[in-house]
Parts: sequence; C-alpha cells; structure tokens
Amino acid sequence: MKRVYLIIAVLFTLVACSEKGKQFSVTSLYKKTIYSGDTISFEITSKKNIVPDSVVIMVDGQSFSYINTTCVLPTDNLQMGEKTLSIYTYRKGKKEVNLRSMRILSDLVPAQLKYEVVATYNHDKQSYTQGLQYENGYFYESAGLYDESSLRYVDAKSGKVLRKQMLDSVYFAEGITLVGDSLFQLTWREQTGFIYNKRTFEQIGSFSYPTEGWGMCYNGTHLIVSDGSEYLYFYDPKTMALHHKIAVYDNLGAVSRLNELEFVQGFVYANIYTTDKIVKINPSNGKVAAEIDFTNLLPQQLSEDVDVLNGIAWNPTNDHFYVTGKLWPRLYEVRLYFQE
Repeated sequence: MKRVYLIIAVLFTLVACSEKGKQFSVTSLYKKTIYSGDTISFEITSKKNIVPDSVVIMVDGQSFSYINTTCVLPTDNLQMGEKTLSIYTYRKGKKEVNLRSMRILSDLVPAQLKYEVVATYNHDKQSYTQGLQYENGYFYESAGLYDESSLRYVDAKSGKVLRKQMLDSVYFAEGITLVGDSLFQLTWREQTGFIYNKRTFEQIGSFSYPTEGWGMCYNGTHLIVSDGSEYLYFYDPKTMALHHKIAVYDNLGAVSRLNELEFVQGFVYANIYTTDKIVKINPSNGKVAAEIDFTNLLPQQLSEDVDVLNGIAWNPTNDHFYVTGKLWPRLYEVRLYFQE
C-alpha cells in the first residue's frame, strides 16, 4: 500500500545549501522513515506569493518535472538508502536549487528460509575460507590470511586439495568467482585482484579497485563485489570499470558487513560477517528478500578454534547450496526451503 505523508516540517536541510536571498523555499511533507513505494511530497512556497514556472527534482540520476507548487515524488523505482535530492525551481529564466535528503528503507520484511542438511563433507581446517565456487563436482576455494593466502582446487566429496597456488605474503586473499574459463580473485586491503586460468591456475591478468575487497560473484554481465559495507559494486569484467552500485536494505535499515557472495537464479546470496546469517538480495533494487540463520550448523564438539560462517556455493544440477566457515573442519550441502 502506498502512503502519502502530510506532516509539514522542513527536514534534513543541508547546511551547505543556504536558502537566504532565495525567492522560493521548499517544505518537505514526509516523515523521517520512508519505505520503498511510499509517495512523498514537497511544497514550493514564496513570501511574495510568486508562483514558479516549473519545478524539477533530480534524484538517483532520474528527473521528475512539475508545473504545480505541490510536487509528489514516487519512490517505487528509487534505490534504497541515503538520497540527496536536488530541487530546481524555475521562474522567468532564472533557476534556484534547494537540496533535501531522505533515507529509503525496503518495504519488504525478509522471508525466513529454513535449511535441511543433505550431506556433510570434510573441509581443510587450515583453510580460512574467503571465497567458494562449485563446478562439476569440484570447488574453487580462496583461503585468506597474510602469509597463508592461497587459491585451491578441491574435490567436493572428499575435501582433498588437488591443486594449490600460494599468493605473495603481502596479499590477503578474499572472494573469487568464475567468468568463463577465467577465475577472478580479490584481495582484502591491497586493492588488487588477480585473474587465473581456471585449469592451470596460471595468472593471466590483474586488476585494481578503489575499495576493500571482500566477496565477489558474477551475474553473467557484471562482477558484483562487496567491501564490508552495505554496498554492492557492479564492475565490467573486461575493463573493471564501475558500472553502478546499490545499497542493500531491509525494512529496518542498511544491511552491512556483506561478505562472501554467490549469484543464484537472479539473486545475490551474501554472508553477513561475524554472524551465522546469509541474506538473499534482489540486485535490481538492493532489497533483502529472505534470510537464513545457520546457527548451530557446525556441532559444538567441532567448533574449537574455528572462525565465523563464510563460504557459499551453489550446485545448479540439484539447486543445493554448499556452506562452510573459516577454519571449519566440515562443509555442508543443504537444501533451502520456505517454512510452511
């Protein structure tokens, strides 16, 4: 249901934009908490009762035009998160600009997915798992920590490491993903990524990025990268040019500490660092569609000297997921389902 807020209050006026000497002022007609799909309004007024010729609101690269003094702005197609709105008021060839800010939350309450453990496999307890990718009965795994970072090729059923490529000690390995016959790997704070031949692990390229590197997946068009914040970054894998980014939100606020990523049937699944939770994200708008709580997945008797849940891989042949953690001795094949 769409809501129209008519509480008159000037909210979130940016200090940098002084309104002294301007013909027009802008009154925000909305509450602090705005959900995607809400309709919000702005009233354009003047002490001299001057009526603007037109008004244009710019937000998220979109423009909305008005000829009335009450400007109704839909939020259906706006991204989640903090927004700065530029409100342009035109009168006899002159333009004034007022800035307003707002924060849009998701209108969805995340569904709670359940899981069933289908199988349990051995996992190298020396692997500080940062990235996991499944293909045809094998895992590509990225293990982190300085002086210990590596890229691995692992037999899924036995957990045996069949191939291992160490990284230079100055790099802390992070997320990985497959793009055709190439394997992309991030590093944490070094702002450097590597590209390998997936069959030989020969390094065939490198790339840079301006943030920390945490998780990565591929949607068939873009590399999707997390940096520990609430943002997902979409890069062109050929040029590593940033195409766009989105903020991830649920109905309560920003969902940060996004870590290991996996792209599955149009959605991004992400580990939430330091928790036992994985969230399912709609990459078109940043809304969290569902979440899965894996608390107690690893039995207490096996949890000594382990770190947090991390690592998501998907098997397209049976729609099962594989999950593990940093320094975990086990890897689990699970089936996700909605609780009736």
